[in-house]
Amino acid sequence: MRCSQTPSSIGRLLCRLVLAVTLSNGGFYVCTQAHEIPNDVQVKSFLKQDEQSLTLFIRVPLSSMKEVEFPLLNNLYLDIPRIKPALLQAAELWFVDNLKIVQGQQSLNPVSVRSARISLPSDRSFVNYEQALLHVRSENWDLPSQLVWNQQYLDLELQVNAKYDNSNIEIDFGLERLAQRVAIDLRFQLLDAEERAFEFNAREGAVLLNPSAWQASWRFIQMGFKHILSGTDHLLFIACLILTATQWLSLVGVITSFTVAHSLTLIAAAMGYAPSGLWFMPWVELAISFSILYMALENIWRAEVHRRWLVCTLFGLIHGFGFSFALHESMQFAGTHHVLSLLSFNLGVEAGQLLVLLLGVPVAMWLATKAYARILTIVLSALIAHLAWHWMEERWDVAAKFLPNVLF
Repeated sequence: MRCSQTPSSIGRLLCRLVLAVTLSNGGFYVCTQAHEIPNDVQVKSFLKQDEQSLTLFIRVPLSSMKEVEFPLLNNLYLDIPRIKPALLQAAELWFVDNLKIVQGQQSLNPVSVRSARISLPSDRSFVNYEQALLHVRSENWDLPSQLVWNQQYLDLELQVNAKYDNSNIEIDFGLERLAQRVAIDLRFQLLDAEERAFEFNAREGAVLLNPSAWQASWRFIQMGFKHILSGTDHLLFIACLILTATQWLSLVGVITSFTVAHSLTLIAAAMGYAPSGLWFMPWVELAISFSILYMALENIWRAEVHRRWLVCTLFGLIHGFGFSFALHESMQFAGTHHVLSLLSFNLGVEAGQLLVLLLGVPVAMWLATKAYARILTIVLSALIAHLAWHWMEERWDVAAKFLPNVLF
């Protein structure tokens, strides 16, 4: 089905008026607003860059199109001959109004609807851009006469004028209201035919598809910084180090060994020099919880800890693999700047770690001068050990399922 979308608000109003008139001719209609918001929705899409425009193909479950009335037969099956106005309304309401594409510093609009159609769940045309194009633009729908409305897909072709100038492209689908979790699978084909794959949650907002070196670096610095500050297990490990600190010099060797060690395994894992089996991540997470438990118990049993840098080197290697798991899923946003993004992520981790030390060490050194310092260290370390033990129990339940993979 070929159709056009008027960019002006008047055109949109007319489109809705046509829909209302068309749907007033009798029959049943379903408004998806009356249905519960689904938990998960998968959106498949292809975006291609040309000299004069950007073309976007999107596939989304019809049942997720809230606030859109679809004409039905027997209150169950789609009335295909009268479906076109409803498809236009869905395209306008959920994509034309919500989709935001920015090239460089310029917002691209208007977004026009070039094609819209219904597709079966069995259709496999959205495997690449070329097949999606042929399928969505096809005038021959070849659909069964009885299609249960909430089991089908809506396929759209959208286009926006965008003269190629090698600027960065940023896209925000604006589909976070479709479901509790909206997973977007996007394949971006650049002008030089290079294709980049993205998988992200719609709630992440705008995504840079071809970032500059500076944009990629800053994104990954922030990512590393936030990761260390939101990672409770990593923070508790550092807390165990801080609790025994009496002066800055005593921490230099320990923190340096931990930093160098986790940097080495983070880089190695990012470059592919780490096991890729499903068993690896659960066992690393288990080892991280053990490292916290060991450090906390060492704080309890020993008033003075010597040669801790050796232990921190070993545990640092393990924690580096933990950092790499967070980095792995985010490398899709690095564009062509993989090495720079890797180093930037590590820099962000170190910045977050340094902030924790700057805040925690002065407090620990002040407490060390108090008469109750040893008792406080034991109590806090016991609480950390208790939490780490529970983590070990939980993570063992997961890791044990992969025990045959580890042994054999």
